[in-house]
Amino acid sequence: MTKKFDLHSHSIFSPDSITPVEKLIDRYVALGFSGFALTDHGSIDGWKRAKDYIHKKKLELEFIPACEFITKKGDVIGLYITEMVRSNDPLEIIDSIHSQGGLAILPHPFDGVRGSACHPDKLGKEGVRKLDGMEVINAPASRGANEKSAVFPASHLLAATGGSDTHFLFETGKAFTQVPDGISLATAIRKKSTSAGGERSPIFVHGPTTLVKLGKKARLLPRA
Repeated sequence: MTKKFDLHSHSIFSPDSITPVEKLIDRYVALGFSGFALTDHGSIDGWKRAKDYIHKKKLELEFIPACEFITKKGDVIGLYITEMVRSNDPLEIIDSIHSQGGLAILPHPFDGVRGSACHPDKLGKEGVRKLDGMEVINAPASRGANEKSAVFPASHLLAATGGSDTHFLFETGKAFTQVPDGISLATAIRKKSTSAGGERSPIFVHGPTTLVKLGKKARLLPRA
């Protein structure tokens, strides 16, 4: 048996999502997930709301404090972090994630559609060695991008992770990270014993996120 975790999710605290944190949590519970990481873009403002809601509802759902950091070379996810990192240098961010006892994951690294993708070549050998894992299934990414990601971790001693990269509830849980029973997620990532599963999101998902981002910039949609 395995446990399922979504290590890539966005809420209303991201500039391109309007999903309430509470609704996101309810969806994971309904889907039978063991936990999820809230990885809002450059923000940790949703953490307290998530923790408070899980505590209030007495839910058996692990909340992983996280962030999708925006760097000059592309996105980097930090899991199990304790504070925000103020830097746009990916290597500095990875070092800070580790200094907090966290884990550094490279999301959608081969996605040619999103300019925010951080291709491993941008990090160099030193940067890749610093990583703990790579997202090998990103639900909105193309099949080709995920196939390239899938063959990379084994040859670079990285854990394989999956994430729905959800911005809307219909995407939530589409892709996920699988962890064997009897071992924690963090330990599984460190031991490289995770695997990824799931399916792709509908091809149109990038359109709505762009519209939400524009709507928030124009103050036509709620920011939080």
